[in-house]
Amino acid sequence: MSGIVGKASGLLNQVVTKSTQFANCAVYWGKVGAEVGKIVYKNEGLAPPSGKQFQEVYERALKFLKSSQQQKEFIAKAAAFKPTKECAVKATVYGTQLLAFFSVGEIIGRRHIIGYPSVGSHH
Repeated sequence: MSGIVGKASGLLNQVVTKSTQFANCAVYWGKVGAEVGKIVYKNEGLAPPSGKQFQEVYERALKFLKSSQQQKEFIAKAAAFKPTKECAVKATVYGTQLLAFFSVGEIIGRRHIIGYPSVGSHH
């Protein structure tokens, strides 16, 4: 009986130790991320948009949706667009960044770099 209690308490101690380590790590990296965010926020002069800016954007969007003339002009500009080498390079860079963010999200979601974790029994 004492062997079972010893194993159970050992397992419980391991779980508590691992969860404490995880919590400490999460708190540390959360604080580091917050400090880096503050530095970037201050140095870049970032600020959330004001209510007036939101209102201007929505007014322009509604005006565009209501005006068929503006829509026709936009379609004409889009049809006359001629891609350049610089445009292709920008699209490639943005596409690569998008793929990288997507891949990191997939890795985090799966908790594995390659493949999905096995769940249940395999036949």
